[in-house]
Amino acid sequence: MPKERAAAAIAALKTFQPLNERDKDAQRKRDDRAESARIFIPPCKNPARREACLADPERFLRTYFARDYKRPFGRLHSRLIQSMIEIANHGGKKAIAAPRGRGKTQIVKGVIPYVICAGLRRFIVPVSQTTSHAMELYEDFRRKCMHNELFYEDFPEICHPVRSLEGAPQRASRQHVDGVLTRIEWKTDRLRLVNIPEEYCGPIEYGGVRMEYRGLDAAIRGINRDGDRPDFVPIDEPETRESAKSIKQIGDRINALDMDLAGLAGEDVELAQVLLTTIQNDYCLSFQFTDPDQRPSWMPERFGWVEKWPDEYPLEELKTGRWHEYIAIRQKGQREGDRYGRAATEFFLANRDAMIEGGELLADNFKSQTLPDGWETVHSAWQEIFNAIADTSFEAFCTEYQNDPPKTERIEKLGLTPAIVQSRTSELQQRQPPEPMVARTIGLDIGDRQSHWCDTAWDEGAVGSIVDYGIMETWFTHGSDEKAIELAILQSLHTWADEVVARVNPLLVLIDSGSGVAHRPAVYSFCKERGAPFFPSKGWDSARFRPKQRGDGIEPFDQCWAHYQPEEKLWLYNVNTEHWKKWLQQRFLTPPYDATQKRNPGSLLLFSDEGDRRRHLSYSHHITAEEERSIPVAGKAFKKVWFVKNRNNHWLDATALACAAAGAVGITLLKEQEIPVQSTSVKRQPKRFTDPYGRPFVATFRK
Repeated sequence: MPKERAAAAIAALKTFQPLNERDKDAQRKRDDRAESARIFIPPCKNPARREACLADPERFLRTYFARDYKRPFGRLHSRLIQSMIEIANHGGKKAIAAPRGRGKTQIVKGVIPYVICAGLRRFIVPVSQTTSHAMELYEDFRRKCMHNELFYEDFPEICHPVRSLEGAPQRASRQHVDGVLTRIEWKTDRLRLVNIPEEYCGPIEYGGVRMEYRGLDAAIRGINRDGDRPDFVPIDEPETRESAKSIKQIGDRINALDMDLAGLAGEDVELAQVLLTTIQNDYCLSFQFTDPDQRPSWMPERFGWVEKWPDEYPLEELKTGRWHEYIAIRQKGQREGDRYGRAATEFFLANRDAMIEGGELLADNFKSQTLPDGWETVHSAWQEIFNAIADTSFEAFCTEYQNDPPKTERIEKLGLTPAIVQSRTSELQQRQPPEPMVARTIGLDIGDRQSHWCDTAWDEGAVGSIVDYGIMETWFTHGSDEKAIELAILQSLHTWADEVVARVNPLLVLIDSGSGVAHRPAVYSFCKERGAPFFPSKGWDSARFRPKQRGDGIEPFDQCWAHYQPEEKLWLYNVNTEHWKKWLQQRFLTPPYDATQKRNPGSLLLFSDEGDRRRHLSYSHHITAEEERSIPVAGKAFKKVWFVKNRNNHWLDATALACAAAGAVGITLLKEQEIPVQSTSVKRQPKRFTDPYGRPFVATFRK
């Protein structure tokens, strides 16, 4: 063996060709490029200062970014910083409404680098009302790394590799420390901090820390970089003035926060979310997320600039007190051409102590201007506050700076809550029908893998009972084609009909024909095969629903009409879904019993929860997932809008279909004898007809 190895070495030497000049030149250039991409991490210039600042977030901000925080932090600023750091440490959600112009965005810009430098989080995604606003939060951190000298001195392992790129991000792929690639990314839409050898690292490892940004006006889902997922999402001012007035945009942004953002985190780390905002009206996203009754999981807080109004500004007598005199003097001066209201300022200085007595402010800082003649325009935060009231209105100030929109803009809504729905239970067991009972109807909301259904029983006067509800499961493999899904849904419908509906013997079953490609053919095929009482239905919103008169192939009902489909040879029920959802929710709001413990007409009860307070929890949240709201419209009366609070509304759809079916078979809030009889009255008579296969079906039509 040694001889063989020696022979191989001699043979290799004989075939060795020395490098020619061209090869030597190429090698020299490669070495030069490698050497030019080498960086050396300088040591921290002041470790004691760095350690002290990392131990105190406020000191960190005021030390490294002194230009941005020239004034002392007030209680509001300290609370904002504390909340963001607390959530970054422990995860969870926090929503804070603060006055406009009090430095919320600047606090966000300062806390982001602190969270990174303190090693609290490793993938930050700032979010704002638009992509351009979110990009400003991202670019602010990049500017700090590239141009802040004090920050560079104490955090060289973060800043020096960035500066070594010299504004050329394409150099990032070759940058190395002692031959170890730093893997830095420094792009306009995302960044990744460097990996460096252990001997150059400080006490905190920053290698692999990432940042991106997103606006609520664009797609948010799917942020996953080499297995890294976001773990800290600061949300700064989530809505524009336009979006805060649009019910559709409010709903879209709420869904983005509830679903898109909530799904960004990985399985092993709880996502930390902090929302900082200013309320624009009393139905916008900011109002809802900072309302403890609507969003308790966000631990909401609201701050107003004025915590207590001065004694000289009594709110119950709006035209008395020195501050009203100040406002009048300022407005009079402005009408006469004095833009700054000098006479009002003199009045304030002469009566200052008396005018501010009894008042308390969240922050005392104010903005003043020195005119060329040396005149100071503002001398107190109180003066700035009442200047804003004088120049706009008290209501505008309360909206912009107090996070307390005027009561005149309150949204009118039913006020149904999950707790109310859960409380509406009877003593009947699940699947036990009530006595007496004149009708039994079922609604089914079709879906791909899960279809929700609800079984209802009715007595005269629309006295209703939820007898049972559940989910119809459909099984098919991932990637199945439309025909396979259609067959799977059809099989599930037959199984459900045999196991659930057969024991009920309902008068009418309405099945939503669905939105998926495979839904409609599966539902139609099932209804044709089974016949009455199974019929497909199609939902319409109130704006598009058009009642029909009786005619060939048309049977009208209450907010519903059946249309015979000759090509399919079946009846299709067209339902005003918004009407029946509201009708259903009103039934839950109706007190179930009168003073004699007799069921009230128009009331609806669930079957017994048997002492389990969580038994109807999911169902109750489905029922309240949508609601009709009346919102103020400028120059007009209130406008009714159907508002979707979350997408888990399937039992709401199913139960509303069951209610529509009840209306189709003659269930009404008025008893038969209570319907006034006139010469032009509408009489309800049972009508017998057959389905396309000759099987009898009985329903109550209005003639």
